[in-house]
Amino acid sequence: MHDMVHKMGFFGILACASIPNPLFDLAGITCGHFLIPFWTFFGATLIGKAVIKMHIQQLVVIFAFSEQHVETFINMLKKIPQIGDKIGQPFRDYLLSQRAKLHKDSTSTETEAPWLGWVFEKLIMIMVIYFVISIINSFAQKYHKRLCMAKRKQPGAKLK
Repeated sequence: MHDMVHKMGFFGILACASIPNPLFDLAGITCGHFLIPFWTFFGATLIGKAVIKMHIQQLVVIFAFSEQHVETFINMLKKIPQIGDKIGQPFRDYLLSQRAKLHKDSTSTETEAPWLGWVFEKLIMIMVIYFVISIINSFAQKYHKRLCMAKRKQPGAKLK
């Protein structure tokens, strides 16, 4: 990972971001360690994840869940001795129910959100608010430090 990111730079990061693998976290840590410029890292990550990887995953899902491939898979399930006939039809029914949920009318709305989703949403909001507050605090501390350093450089200035 070190050699790929360090020697190949943008294209190494792009390669790591484009394929679905858990090593991209390691690539991000390596980029931070070797002080790869932010825009090089961000640009390669954006192109790799939002353009290349997204299209690869989209094609795989379309291919894997096309009607023909699903029917072929269910027919192969039915050929399993002793359990094939028992699991083939329930699996098909499950896939049909999932497809119906996916293609339900977009005008209908759920009346009540699940409580776990509500709790998770509030937790994320608290984390985002804390993050924004910590950034503002960090900027304020840096600004205060610059003011103190400027006062120290002035002759005859007293610090409070």
